[in-house]
Amino acid sequence: QVGRRIESVVRSLQGSLKMNNTELHKQGLLLFAEILTRQPEEIKLFTSSAICRDAGRALQEAVRSPVLEVAAEALKAISAFLRKDHQSTPPVQYRELRALLEAMLSRCADFSQTPLSRRPLGHVSSRDSGKAILRRGKFLLSTLEGFRNACRLAVEFQSEPSAQENPFTAPSAEKEDTLEAFSEFLLSACDSLCIPMVMRHSEQATHPNLMEVFLSILHSLFIIVPHMKEKFSKKLASSSFIRLTLELKARFCSSLRHSALNQVCSSFLYYMILNLLSAPEKTEPLSKEELSVVSTFLQHGLPHISSRNPESLAFLSDRQYMEKTARQRQYCILLLFYLAYIHEDRFVSEAELFVAVQSFLLSLQDQGERPPLVVFRASIYLVSLCQDKDRALDEVPCGLLSGLG
Repeated sequence: QVGRRIESVVRSLQGSLKMNNTELHKQGLLLFAEILTRQPEEIKLFTSSAICRDAGRALQEAVRSPVLEVAAEALKAISAFLRKDHQSTPPVQYRELRALLEAMLSRCADFSQTPLSRRPLGHVSSRDSGKAILRRGKFLLSTLEGFRNACRLAVEFQSEPSAQENPFTAPSAEKEDTLEAFSEFLLSACDSLCIPMVMRHSEQATHPNLMEVFLSILHSLFIIVPHMKEKFSKKLASSSFIRLTLELKARFCSSLRHSALNQVCSSFLYYMILNLLSAPEKTEPLSKEELSVVSTFLQHGLPHISSRNPESLAFLSDRQYMEKTARQRQYCILLLFYLAYIHEDRFVSEAELFVAVQSFLLSLQDQGERPPLVVFRASIYLVSLCQDKDRALDEVPCGLLSGLG
């Protein structure tokens, strides 16, 4: 009975989209999104894979609409549609899901590149420009929410053996219609479309909600495509994502504001750091024991980092007695600077960094502490690099280094 009802809704939506009535399109999509959202998870809405396919194709058509309001309603419906209980009727139609996401991302890319509307004299007023940027931001956020739900779907299907392979598909289509192929598509689409769109938009405006969704997508991709996580992390680090994430934390997450964004930023940095240290550029990979030590201080320290670079350098330079929690934060800051520098993202001056690292090492000596080996190596690397860049910097006493190593 549920299956028959949803079939009639899908057929009705398909019919309405063929009519030249924008309001009808919007209302049909609104109703469909409401049904998709409110359906209890334990009761399957789509009992037939054919109806699920038709629903996805109707949403593809809707999101391609040249009318922005219709496309925006379609995005909301797509987000609701990308739910495990809506997609788990075997066989999971990964190619159809991919086509739906491609349509969604393509529509967003087209809209984000549309020139701002001009007045008769050829000027764009700041007020009109602000409204246009806001509209683009909302549309991009809805697109990212849909993409995040697709990523969540991929993660959830990893624990479902029946969802990983599709035994009902033709042999020629087998490779395309698998969870593995879909997962790799998500990574590729994020790299080629999501990241550029977000970066372009952030040049005009930065919204904490949007960045929270965006970083949660990046974080989930480490899980979705585990064999690519080190390579993806290196690409992100080389594209200044350590700096970007620290700037977001400093701008929005100080004084306990935007706790959800802070949590996502911290989780993203945590996994990216561990990925980078698992496949380092210039040193031997860390042992399991070393990674475990790093994991512990990252988990404790990263959520408490929300200062701008000058404050972080000052904190690293602090020679006062350091409690364990404060020391863990210092370890995190030093490791972040180290990994950023290794990947050519140098957002603090060598002279300032040298002074901060030297003070940090002296503080360890003062308190008779031996830092984790990875922190010590990172310190040596930064000190050496800073001295190579600026010969005027003092030598660090050998006794200091040998006493800590």
